[in-house]
Amino acid sequence: MSKEIEDFQRLKESLEGRKPSKEMVWLQQYKDGAFERANNIPANMTVWDVLEEKLLEFVEIPAIEYFKREISRPDFIDNVYLWARTFRAMGVEEDEIVPIYGPFFPDICAMTFALNMIGATAYFLKLAISKKALEEETSESKIAVVFDGMWENVKDVFSDTRFKKILVATPSDAMITPKKELVSLVSYFQQKKNKSAVPRTSKYVWLDDAKQIADYYTGKVKVPFVENRNAYINSSSGTTVGGIVKGTIATNESVIAQLLQGYNAEIPFNIRKRCLTDLPPTASTALNCLCMLPLYHGMTLINDPRMSEATVFDAIMKYKPEVAIKTGSFWESFFRRVEQEIARGKTPDLSFFEMPILGGEGAIPEDYYYWNELMFKCGSKVPIFSGCGMSEVFSVSSVNKLDMQKSLYDEQYPVVSVGIPYPGVTVGVFDKSGNELGYHQRGELWIKGKSVMKGYYGKPELTAKTIDQNGWLHTGDLYHIEEDGRLRIWGRMSDNIILSDNTEMPLFDISNQIRSDEAIKYCFVNAMPLEDGTNALVAHIIFYPNFTGNKEEVIRRLETMLNESIPNISIAGYKEHELTFESSKTTAKKDRNKLMEHLDGYIKPDSNGMLTLTLVRNEATGKHTLEYSKLEKPMTMSLRR
Repeated sequence: MSKEIEDFQRLKESLEGRKPSKEMVWLQQYKDGAFERANNIPANMTVWDVLEEKLLEFVEIPAIEYFKREISRPDFIDNVYLWARTFRAMGVEEDEIVPIYGPFFPDICAMTFALNMIGATAYFLKLAISKKALEEETSESKIAVVFDGMWENVKDVFSDTRFKKILVATPSDAMITPKKELVSLVSYFQQKKNKSAVPRTSKYVWLDDAKQIADYYTGKVKVPFVENRNAYINSSSGTTVGGIVKGTIATNESVIAQLLQGYNAEIPFNIRKRCLTDLPPTASTALNCLCMLPLYHGMTLINDPRMSEATVFDAIMKYKPEVAIKTGSFWESFFRRVEQEIARGKTPDLSFFEMPILGGEGAIPEDYYYWNELMFKCGSKVPIFSGCGMSEVFSVSSVNKLDMQKSLYDEQYPVVSVGIPYPGVTVGVFDKSGNELGYHQRGELWIKGKSVMKGYYGKPELTAKTIDQNGWLHTGDLYHIEEDGRLRIWGRMSDNIILSDNTEMPLFDISNQIRSDEAIKYCFVNAMPLEDGTNALVAHIIFYPNFTGNKEEVIRRLETMLNESIPNISIAGYKEHELTFESSKTTAKKDRNKLMEHLDGYIKPDSNGMLTLTLVRNEATGKHTLEYSKLEKPMTMSLRR
């Protein structure tokens, strides 16, 4: 045993029995009083009241930049009031829920606050939503907002007569009197609008037409503050299981708490700097971190709804935002282009970054460490900040601090740190019996604080299972906490399999074990349900690009290693992919569900050679049977992407 491992074991033993939620050692990384200031919620103020004050405080700084058009803070405020009058003229009442389906636009940003001003609730719908879920989540609504380009996804529900009006947004809505270089782009969007599949009846109103009715409402638009009133509903992505959509309800108080937590964490959202706002507001990460928090800090939103993994490099290099949030998949694509540019002798200048953030699915330590090497090589003064959060706390629960970035890569663990908890929240890891665990012990992360959601929309039983009587939010994520308050997330607790001895084995532990082999860079292990009621484990693997050895020998080596380290599991087959795994167009994360559709192309070591595996799916039951046959040819690259 090496000295480093011995020292680490002694450290863990010395910490045994100490409770992180009692010590809150992470507060040592913040200024004195940060916890108390983050919890000092202003009395009787809505989200819009708080944001309006901040907008007026930085009145000379543009609020939004949209295709080179700057929208000033006074103009943005006027637009918020205009939309408040428009909604009132359309009959939107206090506590009414208005679904919004689509990406951010300047008018959508304004609607976000206009609805809050009049006491209504914006519900940013999950983009990948089934018809049944859409009907359930909008059952109490009579007015909705939809992006023209996504009409086909919701037309069967939004066409229902219970919806009195549907507001239709297009990218050209905010392109008033465009600059010369934007004329062709506006023309293109206008053509798309003219060819829209949205019906041409009075029920469907384009945003530029809707604004014309604002003057029909002459009464007051601001409503009195109501304690614990619903402010926003976002779709929880990380905890959505089995097709159930979980709308997380944030109140005025919980949203403001999240803003104050970020402010007192002193994250580098710096005044007069710019934030790339390109993710859809369906999840609170975009709504909070890419809209509200930057405006609160005196920043300008660079609003561009054209989110694409293929164009992420071009977008970042075009806008040069100081702040940008990307999933691991998007950063992977970005740095692949950085490598290509460097190989061509054109090292990109990344010196503009002040807080590039890795969120969503995160990244493996090797990638995270390498990306930061590239960051510094390209002139960045900061590394990528790794953070974590969930819609249940209106976004952020933890984030790296710049002065804690000294250990970007820790070989003790196959997962990166996601920073320390925000000031204003208390966290702890707990076992299944509700006993709090100590430092470096894995358990479910629980969170308590004023930013915790009110509950799941229309799902009181699920809310009761998620938030206990003591106010702890049970995240469903497996974490551990380190002695300086640093958090590491391992994966979803539901991402596991029951072994023959009735013990649970996290699938990500099996993936990490496979990935510990020097030849394997990435791995996903999925459990495929079988007709006999059991599950077959299949491993999706990607070799390191520079690997030149015998791949069949590696597969055999993996089998031997797994038999020794995890004797109760067996991999039914391995499937090789090249370069990377496909990511979802709606979540921007690696699409694990898509991998469940891969039914052939697997191989399995056998005493006489290699076997091929095909899973035959029973479409009626969704379950599978396994069919093996002899592999006639040596293993080759089976799939790109």
